[in-house]
Amino acid sequence: MTQNNQIFSDAAGRYALSLFEISNEEKALDQVENNVKFIEQAFLQSEDFKKFITNPTINKIDRLSVINELAKKNSFHNLFVNFLKVLVNKNRIFFLEKIVKKFKDVTSDYRGELNAVVSMPTKMSNSQIKEIENMLNETLKKKINLNFKFDPSLISGAKLQIGSLMVDDTAKSKFNKILNNL
Repeated sequence: MTQNNQIFSDAAGRYALSLFEISNEEKALDQVENNVKFIEQAFLQSEDFKKFITNPTINKIDRLSVINELAKKNSFHNLFVNFLKVLVNKNRIFFLEKIVKKFKDVTSDYRGELNAVVSMPTKMSNSQIKEIENMLNETLKKKINLNFKFDPSLISGAKLQIGSLMVDDTAKSKFNKILNNL
């Protein structure tokens, strides 16, 4: 695995790498990755979940009971549950959103894949997203994991980010360039 030092330069990156290494050693990488994807969706879909993770006034006992309940209802792997409990006990649970992102980067790097985000001002169906993903796979000759982001502030066009490469063909960015040139 090629290690990107930037991923591991902060605490969240080191936690993500540790979770990856333990999951891989225990042959539980696929299950833990599915658990991480569940948490990622929770962050995207629930403001309450974000507040629960980031609110420092919630005590450890309450956090642990919610984690146990989530784990039971969603069949989380024991390794992942224990990882979440360590984060709570060490008062590091507020890193969870960053850990999720960096864990995805580590697993993608391990598999030789690229993560990409496409942002558009209109919602897209799963089949349209899959079509864009397939087009990128063919163009770049690499497996692309595409995430779609709905952003009504873009007006029209699309913004694509693959790793550190950003292609911004939105009306908003074109308008800003015109304003900057005045």
